[in-house]
Amino acid sequence: MHLDRPQRRLYRFSEWLTEGLIYFAIVFGPWAFGTTQDWSIRVMNGVGLALGLLWLVKLGLRWTGERLPERGLSQSAAPGTMRERQFTRLLGAGTICILLYCLVSAVNARAIYQPEQWNFQYRHAIPWLPHSYDSAASWAAFWKYLALAGLFWALRDWLLTVPPKEAPDLAWEGKSASTGTRLPARLRRLFWVLTANGTVLAVQGLMQRVEGGNQLLWLVEPRINRTADAQFGPYAYRSNAAQYFNLLWPAVLGFWWAGVSSLRRLRTAARSAGQNRLAVLLPCVMIMAICPLVTTSRGGAIVLVGNLIMAGGILTMAHWQKPWLTKARVLLGMAVVLGGGALLGWQTLAPRMEMLHEGYEGREGLYIAGRYMARDNAWLGTGPGTFETMYQLYRRAGPPEDWLAQMHNDWLETLITFGSLGAVPIFLTLLLVLAHWFRGGGIHANKYFVMLLWVALGGCLVHAYFDFPLQIHSVLTLFLVLCAVLSCMTRREAGDER
Repeated sequence: MHLDRPQRRLYRFSEWLTEGLIYFAIVFGPWAFGTTQDWSIRVMNGVGLALGLLWLVKLGLRWTGERLPERGLSQSAAPGTMRERQFTRLLGAGTICILLYCLVSAVNARAIYQPEQWNFQYRHAIPWLPHSYDSAASWAAFWKYLALAGLFWALRDWLLTVPPKEAPDLAWEGKSASTGTRLPARLRRLFWVLTANGTVLAVQGLMQRVEGGNQLLWLVEPRINRTADAQFGPYAYRSNAAQYFNLLWPAVLGFWWAGVSSLRRLRTAARSAGQNRLAVLLPCVMIMAICPLVTTSRGGAIVLVGNLIMAGGILTMAHWQKPWLTKARVLLGMAVVLGGGALLGWQTLAPRMEMLHEGYEGREGLYIAGRYMARDNAWLGTGPGTFETMYQLYRRAGPPEDWLAQMHNDWLETLITFGSLGAVPIFLTLLLVLAHWFRGGGIHANKYFVMLLWVALGGCLVHAYFDFPLQIHSVLTLFLVLCAVLSCMTRREAGDER
């Protein structure tokens, strides 16, 4: 970039601050009691908005230069540049459509909910535009999604911006035997932070479960789910903890495999040092993978088993030409996870698994009400963030505790609050991210790494069918972090895959 010295300093400071805020969001989210309280959500919103602003500042500084900085997607010599620009435009269009839908719904509010009086103050609204039956809830949803969009785009830009000293890590440069398969330094640092934070979080939760205390992080007794077996670590609801770990451990396992694959091209000394670093990752993966069973979450246990089967199949394919002893190690790792989790949590989980059918039937009344809500607001929805408010009009007569804040089915809740028209850009944008690896352009990633990221996200989407992981800010943040990583990755020609 042809910038003067103050502009270069501002650009470097923006890059440094972006990295710091990304790490802060990753670490703060789960430790702030899952980011389920208003104060923690405001903090995360501030971080996301700050990241979005920093991203815009960097874009402005690049615009003032005569040429773009050294970036994996911006150099004309990079393969897939035109396709990558098309992908970025489509991804940007999807983001704008989602945010615009939330904004129009909040501005064009059909009602203002007054919780003190349990009634609605109706307003004039344009009926054929997106509208909301709770203006305050939709404004809160808009600011949350705007902040998450800032986090997503700032992270994606940061991963794809390669300083000159890290340029040899670019997949498309591939001029020597040691390049072309190694992940960029920034992506490696990101995953090391995710691994360290997830492992410490898992250890704390396991220690607290063994101890039997009912205070979150040994500090606070929650207002709901006060029994020790209903909580885990900083999460007052065990299923949310299981969702977080089921989302994280397959991604870290993929990172480990990507690192192992890259070592094959290195010299002996470098390979030995790399193996020593990567050896730490597998114990971390096992500790995190045990947690969904120990939480005694029935959905978490089911998704964990499914993820283990798929991850085991992927690693078996990766070792297909290796001796059977190597493949047996994969099965042994799965057995250790299941055995360790069963040892610590099966005594409590087993009775709950026997009541699985009854538990699902208990939610059937909720799902019936949800289907009525979706039918009555089929096209435009009730407004982002309005499920809790509107549920009172549809719920069956019962005690106040039956007034739930979440649908326990994120797919259905999205249809209820966004309607069919609002849900389309959400689903299409997600599909666009999941399919990016096939298009080319960006950071080269080993196909087994990408498959394990798909397993992580797919498991979370299965969770979302019978629970509400994407309504929990810390889980949604991790989901979007992995989506941002996927949106940067590309494959090579089949003959170059390793």
